[in-house]
Order: sequence, then structure tokens, then C-alpha cells
Amino acid sequence: MQKKNYSDAELQGLRTGGIIKQKQKDYFILRTRIPGGYLKADILKKYSAIAKKYGRDYVHVSTRQGIEIPWIHIKNILKLLKDLKKSGILRGACGPRSRNLIACPGSSVCRFGFVDTEQLAQKLDRVAFGKNVPKKFKVAISGCLNSCAKPQENDLGFLAQGEPEVDLGKCIGCTLCAKVCEKVCGRGKREPAIVMDKNKRPVYRKENCFFEGDCIRVCPVNAWKLKKTGFAVYIGGKVGRFPKFGIKIADFIGEKDIPKIIKNTIHCYNRIAEKGERFVEALERQNLEEIKREIL
Repeated sequence: MQKKNYSDAELQGLRTGGIIKQKQKDYFILRTRIPGGYLKADILKKYSAIAKKYGRDYVHVSTRQGIEIPWIHIKNILKLLKDLKKSGILRGACGPRSRNLIACPGSSVCRFGFVDTEQLAQKLDRVAFGKNVPKKFKVAISGCLNSCAKPQENDLGFLAQGEPEVDLGKCIGCTLCAKVCEKVCGRGKREPAIVMDKNKRPVYRKENCFFEGDCIRVCPVNAWKLKKTGFAVYIGGKVGRFPKFGIKIADFIGEKDIPKIIKNTIHCYNRIAEKGERFVEALERQNLEEIKREIL
């Protein structure tokens, strides 16, 4: 590699802009990002063209909803970067930076979703991606309790919640809501949030609720409705060699508060962590209540 063949900006781009050294000499992997996994079909044609022109005619779909193109020779990197600027393909990140924000499909197509997580991910990309941090920082958003984007396994995770309420005037006493609630709460080792009284009318006990919304979905007469939606917030999750489950620090956070929480968490991470240290490792030395106040 001849340094004089690259400008300072291009050299910096190699280190921070998703150009990853491959184990084979003089070959690199292009890492791209797809915020929330939402990608226009026409862009796929551009991925195909770049993979054919610079790689070996195939791509790898990463676990963070990105596409990687391997087998790019070092002599072609400058040409590749110029083509990427015109393609609309977003470059990813490697090293000590925040990564692509991932999300499930959400309410746009999923019958379980409470919020449109794909569109939310698009809005949050600038807030969450590419920030300098001590090691790496990952954010995930799931639209319901099914946790398809695994927010509890990320440095910062948002899990959509839905609080139900019942219109007793519409209720026909079919007991379906109580039955599905007993099943969900039983798995979670809780007493049911919905029980039927002597008149076969549902009684809602919020303190036992998982806010997953199954009672709303099974009701045949739409007596159960959403009272409000929001997000549970998890911090300090990770996988890898020493996995940790995230800690829940809040319930029913509003969508408008998420950008601030992301910024606060990244600032907190930079403040408390040493170089090369993941967020959860730094959290273990901190007072959790103080960290909660700082982030929220």
C-alpha cells in the first residue's frame, strides 16, 4: 500500500468508514449500513453492480442488517469510494464507533408491532450512527415484546410497550382475554393481569401486565384498546465472549425522548469508560441510580 496514492481524508475513510482489512493480503471488505433494515429495492441493483465490479459477485448479509462486499483489492478502493458516493449506498463503521441501528419491521407490516420501528430507525440514524466511543456501541429497537431486534442484547435497547384498557360496554364476557393473559403471565411467572369477576367481566391489574397486547389482539369485539404506547429502555447488553443481558432502566418512554436518551447514553459511555472497554464493563463500577438519572 502506497500512502501517497491516498489523500488524508481517504486514509481516514479507510479506518473509520467501513473498509475492513480482510485476512487475505491486499483485500478488503466493504461494510455498509441499512438503518432499521429498510432498503429500497432499486438500491439492491447497485449493490449487485458493485459486487460484480469490485468483488467476486456475491455479498454477505450481516447480523446488524447491513450488507458487506468482500474481496475488494486495495488498488480499487479509490474507485470504489467514488462509485459509492453516487450510488446512495451508506457506508458502515468499524472500530471504536457506534454501529448501524437495527430494528424489526414494526407496525407497518407486523400484526404484533405497536410502533413503526423501521421509520423510527431512519429518523434516528444521524443521532445513533458513527459516534466516537471507547470501543463499540450498538443500538436496537423492537416494536413489541417479541424482541425480534434483541434490544436487551445491545448497549442501548428500546422495546415498545402497549398498555391496554377495556370498554366494558362492548365486552361480551367471552373470557378470551383472561385466557391469553393467564398463558403469557404464567410463562413470565406472574399472576394474571386480567381476571374475570363473578359477572364474567374482565378486571385489569396493571401491576402484573407485560404490556404485550395479546388481550387486544384476541378480543373479538374490540372491547380492549390501546391506552398508551411507549418504550422500555435497556442499557449495558452485549453478546460475544462474555455476554450480558441489558438492565431495564425505564418504562413507557415517549418516542420524542429517544434521540436525547441516545445522545445522553453515548456521552455517559465516553465519560465513564476506558479506551477499549465496552459500556457494560464500565457500568459495573458505577452507581446505577446516578447513571439512570444521567441517561433519562
